[in-house]
Amino acid sequence: MRKKIINTIAITSLLAACTLQAEPYTITVPKVPSVDAKVPLVDYVIVNGKATKVDHTKSVKSEQTATVVKKKSIIGSSHRVPPNYGKKEKVKEDKNIIAGDVKNNRVPAYLFSAITSIDKAIKNLKEAGFKIVSKYKVDKKGKFIALVFTNDDLEKISAQKSRGFAASIRLLVDTKNARISILNPVYMTKAYMQDSYDKKVAKKTLDALHVAFKDLKPSNDIIKFTRLPRYQFMQNMPFYKDMIKVASGSNESLLKKARKSKKVKLVYEQKLANGATLIGIKLSKRTGKFVKKIGYQNSQLLPYPILIENNEAKILDPKYYIALMYPRLSMSEFMTIATVPGAIQKDCDRVFR
Repeated sequence: MRKKIINTIAITSLLAACTLQAEPYTITVPKVPSVDAKVPLVDYVIVNGKATKVDHTKSVKSEQTATVVKKKSIIGSSHRVPPNYGKKEKVKEDKNIIAGDVKNNRVPAYLFSAITSIDKAIKNLKEAGFKIVSKYKVDKKGKFIALVFTNDDLEKISAQKSRGFAASIRLLVDTKNARISILNPVYMTKAYMQDSYDKKVAKKTLDALHVAFKDLKPSNDIIKFTRLPRYQFMQNMPFYKDMIKVASGSNESLLKKARKSKKVKLVYEQKLANGATLIGIKLSKRTGKFVKKIGYQNSQLLPYPILIENNEAKILDPKYYIALMYPRLSMSEFMTIATVPGAIQKDCDRVFR
């Protein structure tokens, strides 16, 4: 026990001897000379496109980036601002633009008018210089009646190879939606005439429609105008040029077969100056029901057109034609009629059997 006490005292003494008393240590930092920086006075600051005079006694604060400009700007300076910068410029609207015209490179596919009787619609069209090619009842009850009509200008410009589909316009008397729906001639001729598009004829025809129907309004089916010549439903789908030949033979023999066909009914025929004939057929009962699935609103695409020229009968690929006439058609809607394009092609083929 005594030995343990002695050891404890020895350790305590040793620790006390090793303890050092630290002296305070001060570091002196040399003074940095102050610099007086002269900031150039600013007269104006541009914030959100507006020039605001600056109070030099206060700092300019903004949550957004501000561009500072000297009153006396130097030519070539990156801060140079043109006169009236930030002021909203009044855009002059072209008063000549009417419903159906191209506006901001966009064009509506259809034009709407207040509902009227089919007889009144025919009368209005004739008085405006149009010729009626066909009247067609789309549904059994007659709630949707399609008119095919034309004028001399359309027949003249379409009398070219593979341009005959532009020879006529389609109109639908839609009693369900209480309106008349007309295929826009600007939209139609731009798509069908391709590089032969005639702006004057399209505009003249559109003006004539405005004479026939005073209250025309554009539909929401709006497409980029310059896209129409290369229009397709989606990638890897057919274009206008990808027509399908359904029969061959002389023009006369093909037309004769179509007239005598018992399998598929011929609804109309429209002769063109180049010897071609545009005909319209009634699709079979089963095939024609596809308009009920995707909506009767654009069902004036029927009767289905076939062009007879240069000793062959050809149709627009149904995948192209349906998509062009139903520009707001979704992929899911298109899938509900996936078998229809093939069925349409078979019906068109049967006309000449």
